Amino acid sequence: MFAVLKQRNFALLWTGQIVSMAGDWLLVIALPFYIYQLTGSVLQTGLMFMIEILPRIILGSIAGVFVDRWNRRWTMLIADLLRAGSLLLLLLAHSRDFVWLIYCVSLLEAIFSQFFTPASNAVTPQLVKDEQLLAANSLESFNDAITRLVGPPLGGAIFALWSMSGVVLLDSLTFLFSALMILLISPSIGVREKQAQKAPAETVRQVWHEWLDGLRLVGKNRTVKGVFVSMSLLMINQGIINVLLVVIVKVLMHGNELTFSWLLTAQGVGALVGALLIGMMSKFIRPVFLLVSGLAMIGIALIILAYIPVLLIDLPVLALVGLCAVGAMVVVQTLLQQAVADQYRGRLFGTFSTITSVWMMLGMVIASLFGDSVGAVPLLDVAAFFSFLAALAGLFMLFNARLEPSSEAPLEVGTVPLQE
Repeated sequence: MFAVLKQRNFALLWTGQIVSMAGDWLLVIALPFYIYQLTGSVLQTGLMFMIEILPRIILGSIAGVFVDRWNRRWTMLIADLLRAGSLLLLLLAHSRDFVWLIYCVSLLEAIFSQFFTPASNAVTPQLVKDEQLLAANSLESFNDAITRLVGPPLGGAIFALWSMSGVVLLDSLTFLFSALMILLISPSIGVREKQAQKAPAETVRQVWHEWLDGLRLVGKNRTVKGVFVSMSLLMINQGIINVLLVVIVKVLMHGNELTFSWLLTAQGVGALVGALLIGMMSKFIRPVFLLVSGLAMIGIALIILAYIPVLLIDLPVLALVGLCAVGAMVVVQTLLQQAVADQYRGRLFGTFSTITSVWMMLGMVIASLFGDSVGAVPLLDVAAFFSFLAALAGLFMLFNARLEPSSEAPLEVGTVPLQE
């Protein structure tokens, strides 16, 4: 797996991302607790998550169109710089009266991420050989796993020692480091073909058709359709959990920021093991079974969290979730990257972000509206149900899916490359 780091450009992107993701995990720990600490409201804490998801719904597929038209390297670099700058506005939010500012910054961060993420996913196949793509995606999952180990305890400690200011400054610096790594990537990477100057009306028409092409990918490619359906169901689960996670720790487990960080760290340990083993497991286990086992394990873990909220029991359970889930996510990302040719990848990942985010928003709305009145346990049961439903959808719709090198044949606007 680590042999792929011999590819200089991929190594630069990977290094920037592991540092940036560590910074993000600092904020993942601190920000929900900070809002809940200021307001004491599940609804207002959930509102932050809903605001963060809005750009994914509104801009996701549209941003993918521009990612496919722009220089992907510069798109990522500028997005990182904008995220670093906007994050500093959180230094002004010192009381409940400034919760609106936290919401605004969360919105800006999410908007800039809508351009960075599809650009990063789309450019990865340009940085490595076809046979190295699964290893590259495994390394990206390794990033997530290792930052889950470092970020949560570090975020909890920094929040306790230096409050939000320390967390914000460190996270901003990690974005700047990521931008520097991207700047060092070869300038030829991510360059799109120059298009002839056209009248504004014609350009708008072409962007519209390119956007529609991205949407058509979902309906015309069996693998893409299966991934989208399964992940959309899972995102309802994820939306509920995002809102309730602080409540689970504080109310069910009677814990604090440290408890929260230990749970995420346990999941990170499992994810780290999974990222290291995924390459070997994929040789013996069909992709659909890696995906389904991960989704089913999430559902089982939620039931245990709801009815046995004991830290010593929940820690190994979440570690197993991390191991299974990382296999599922690597399979999903690789299947999508291989499903279409390069000029469509930005749109595909943008559309994926939009559609799955709509369903995540539904989960957040459910949890925010009923979290205070119904309670966490019934909502965790609902979340577990959608995990099992996602696993079944993946089993039946992706049963014959294979991880194989993709075709890169050039295609005209208005057509969709099918690799079924």
